[in-house]
Amino acid sequence: MPPRTIKFCAGIAFAACSITTQAADLPSRRIEPAAPLPPAFTWTGFYIGTQAGWAQTRTELTAGAAIAGRAAVASLPSLDKNGVAVGLMVGYNYQIGQLVVGGEIDGSALITGKQRHTALTGDFITAHTNWVGSARLRVGYAFDRFMIYATGGLALAEAKSTVTGTGYSYGAGDGARVGWTLGAGAEYAFTNNWIAGLEYRYSQFEEDTNTYPVGVGGLGIVGFKQQLSTNQVVARLLYKF
Repeated sequence: MPPRTIKFCAGIAFAACSITTQAADLPSRRIEPAAPLPPAFTWTGFYIGTQAGWAQTRTELTAGAAIAGRAAVASLPSLDKNGVAVGLMVGYNYQIGQLVVGGEIDGSALITGKQRHTALTGDFITAHTNWVGSARLRVGYAFDRFMIYATGGLALAEAKSTVTGTGYSYGAGDGARVGWTLGAGAEYAFTNNWIAGLEYRYSQFEEDTNTYPVGVGGLGIVGFKQQLSTNQVVARLLYKF
């Protein structure tokens, strides 16, 4: 083999070895897997939750008496009681674009105390609302994880009224009252499952009219009409499935 050919082959072999050695010395480049993206948030789904906050019961009384065949009517001042409402709820939301529609059922115990007023005959009218509940529709507008909404529907309340005088006590009204409720609120989803919110609602219930006999001062039949309403401002904590 000619000397030039031998030199040429030796040069190629040397270059190949040099490239291999340099490649081995270079740091390895691994392609890291892309971090998984968190799932996009949606308001759609069932949820359960709890609520607590301020509650006010408002009772308006109109009292009357049949005295010697003549009717006497007196408007009494409104009786307001402020206290605490604590309750639970369950509901479902469905999101369409930024519109969120749904329904909710809730119930709350009221710790507001009793309302008392002296009636025309000197006896005491006592009103006490133990709990309230509702079945409502909700319509909201979502800004990603923040939502504002309006709500309204059927309201229920368990109210008890008594009249107490000298030597007698009369249960004037004890049972569920039906009415309506309207309100609005805002919620924020701080994770994909946990949601915090604030809500205000006003509820108006059917009036209750009661009469009872009183043998004092020549009175025959004494009665009163009771109108009941409530206000609530509650903080809410929900878990969405």
